Amino acid sequence: MQPETQKILPIEKIISVLSYFSMGVIGFLWIIFAYLYKRKLKFFLMYNICQSMVISIFLALLSIVLKLMFMVFSHIKILDAFAGILNYIISIKIIRFTQFFGLSFNIIELVLFILLLYLSIGVCFGKLFYVPVLTKFIQKVMKRF
Repeated sequence: MQPETQKILPIEKIISVLSYFSMGVIGFLWIIFAYLYKRKLKFFLMYNICQSMVISIFLALLSIVLKLMFMVFSHIKILDAFAGILNYIISIKIIRFTQFFGLSFNIIELVLFILLLYLSIGVCFGKLFYVPVLTKFIQKVMKRF
C-alpha cells in the first residue's frame, strides 16, 4: 500500500492527526495549500486526509439517517415507543469526565473517539491502520490519484 522507501516527515504526521480530530477540515485546507503552492502530497498524508474526510461524511450521513428514522418512527403509533427508547439509548452519556475535563460521551461519540485515537496512534507510528470497510473504499479512491 505504501512504499517503504519514503520517509514520513513529522509535519505529515501532525497534519494527519489534526485532520482526523478536525473531521478532515485541516486536511482539506492542507490540500488547498499544496495546490496553491503546486506541491504534491505524499501517499501517506493523502491517504489519512481522505480517510478523515470519509469518516466525517459517514458521520454526517448517519446523523441524517437517524434524524429521518426518528421523525418517521415518531409518526407511527406502533414504532413511537421504539423510537423513544432507541433515542434514549443513543443519547445517554455512558462516560463522564466532568470533574476534570468537562467531557462526556454517548455511545456513538465514544466509538468515534476510540476510532480516531486508533487511527492517530497508527499515524504517530507511521503506519496505515486497517479499518474494515473504510480502508477498501479509500484504496479505490486513492487509485484514481
